[in-house]
Amino acid sequence: MEYFMRKLTFFIIALIILLTSGCSTQKQKTAITTNTVKATTLKVLKPNSKTWTFSKKISSKQTSNHGVSNSISTSAVSKTDDLSNWTTSKGRFISYSVKYKQVPLKEWQRDMRKNFVKNAQKKIHLMTVTQVNASLKKLGAGFKISKLSDLIFLETQTNGMPLNQAFVAKGHHLYAIDIQYIDTDQTITIDRGQVFADTRTKKAAGQIAAAKLNGTWIAAETTTSASDTGKIMIKDGYLYQHRYDSFERSAIQNLNSYSLISLNQNATYASQKINAARAGYQLNQKTVASGDSLGYLYLFINENKLIRIGQGQATTYQKTSTLVAANDLPQDDIKIFEQMDQKNPAEAASTITVKADAPLVGMSSSIKYLTDPEAGQIISNEAVSLTNGTVTINN
Repeated sequence: MEYFMRKLTFFIIALIILLTSGCSTQKQKTAITTNTVKATTLKVLKPNSKTWTFSKKISSKQTSNHGVSNSISTSAVSKTDDLSNWTTSKGRFISYSVKYKQVPLKEWQRDMRKNFVKNAQKKIHLMTVTQVNASLKKLGAGFKISKLSDLIFLETQTNGMPLNQAFVAKGHHLYAIDIQYIDTDQTITIDRGQVFADTRTKKAAGQIAAAKLNGTWIAAETTTSASDTGKIMIKDGYLYQHRYDSFERSAIQNLNSYSLISLNQNATYASQKINAARAGYQLNQKTVASGDSLGYLYLFINENKLIRIGQGQATTYQKTSTLVAANDLPQDDIKIFEQMDQKNPAEAASTITVKADAPLVGMSSSIKYLTDPEAGQIISNEAVSLTNGTVTINN
């Protein structure tokens, strides 16, 4: 009997150890799964700079009686129509020029409720974990969260305004979940989330010495017109085009001369970066590129090929000659551009219009179209004459 009791006691102790070990293992697995979602997101957001372009948007109905519907549909929004995009840099989020900081869920909830009067706060709800996972599934994510704090919550860096979206990332995709909704007295359509693609999957342009770009470039597939001749001329760091009665000039910019922080905070650069990504190319700190007054982006792929991106199209230009013919870009016009720059150090000669009268030079504060929102805007027109190679401004 005593022997039997000892064996029974040993069996019970072993069973307790086994059950305790099993529970511990299960808790450990749950913790690992949960931590992996957040850790994966933080790892994806860690690089110095990533640009995320819009891919898809989802929505569902909300009614007064049944709340948010479980039926989720894809919104009919084209990639070119949707202006939303994100840049991430070492965990920081930037949308155009607005910078956001990460905050804990509890802090985000507290600050979010501050924006509503007390009576209205009762009508505010957060999506449940089940609803978030349903949105993630519809957006194509192959994973789930186990609690809302698995998501990244944001507030504006300057005034702490909460953003009504929470984020999670994996691989080359960033998922933005619309996390908050408010009770309604009628049936409405509400946004449930968006997915963005990382442009690091796109083809990148390499860095090229500006001197190697000099010459004449032709877009063979272009239907020529007065506003688009299908030909550009490059000379000593400037891109020239002939439109109607004018020559237009823009600076070729080596973005390596700008700090990564300044580029990420530049709204003009951010907009052009999105344009490049939508066309399948990457605009980054190593890029040599230019722009123009019509909003086109000129992205140099190598010293003999460039891509013009804009107005929903990407046009390829090939360098056909290392020289610029005088009938394409007269030497007198180059002298006028250069000397007007010298006469106005704080400005840049942007255009030269030649009709029956003396040449008219359009002066701008800048012709750096990739980084300056005022590039190409004419602030004055100067009538000039050129005598023996010297430019004179006519009074």
